[in-house]
Amino acid sequence: MNQHRIFADYHTHTEYSHGKGTPAAVVEAALNRGLKAVAISEHAAGHMIYGVRGRELDRLHGEIARLRIEHAGRIDVLRGAELNVTGFGTCDCPENRDEYDVIIIGYHKGIAPVNRFAAHIWGESMFKVMGDPRRNAESLLVAAESCRANIISHPNLYIRVDIPYLAECARQLGIALEINSSHVSLTADEIKLIARKGCKLVIGSDAHTPERVGDFEKAACMADKCHVWDSIINAVSSEG
Repeated sequence: MNQHRIFADYHTHTEYSHGKGTPAAVVEAALNRGLKAVAISEHAAGHMIYGVRGRELDRLHGEIARLRIEHAGRIDVLRGAELNVTGFGTCDCPENRDEYDVIIIGYHKGIAPVNRFAAHIWGESMFKVMGDPRRNAESLLVAAESCRANIISHPNLYIRVDIPYLAECARQLGIALEINSSHVSLTADEIKLIARKGCKLVIGSDAHTPERVGDFEKAACMADKCHVWDSIINAVSSEG
């Protein structure tokens, strides 16, 4: 098992959205796992149910700022956000994008069907209505570029996307595709293809409890199987 290779967990949730546990508990869990960095990456405001907004968002950012100071020199505590695609090429990017260390973006259930493409997201994610994987990828990439995303979360989990096209364009944009350890949404062949195209990968726990922070077992097994460790941005490059 190669869990020890991974030094950061950029995809975690807390009680502020649909997780359990406080940001402090997430950071403590990351320290106990020996991680060098952890991001609190709650859903942005566009998610009808889990989006963090208003005073709650301000309170969350205040906690992250305090934890960053408290644990300086021990672990990097990062301000993250998991954005939601809300229409064709649109997302709920925060106005103050530069204040975030890590921006993740992906398709999710729970987006209000307020426009034609959002209704399509609703139909495909909730009711498995078949869409166009290439168009889905195009929409995701336009949104990711507009918000200068760092990571595309769990490709293919809720909506099918054209993985070869997504990988080629994400490589050009410098965006990593996630091997999600809670929902391994990519096949081994897709992971190998992504790496062959020169697109970077990232392993995220998508933890919804402190106990799962830094739990990369399922994703690490896929990385082993596919021999793609050199493509993973939050892992040491050596196989040794």
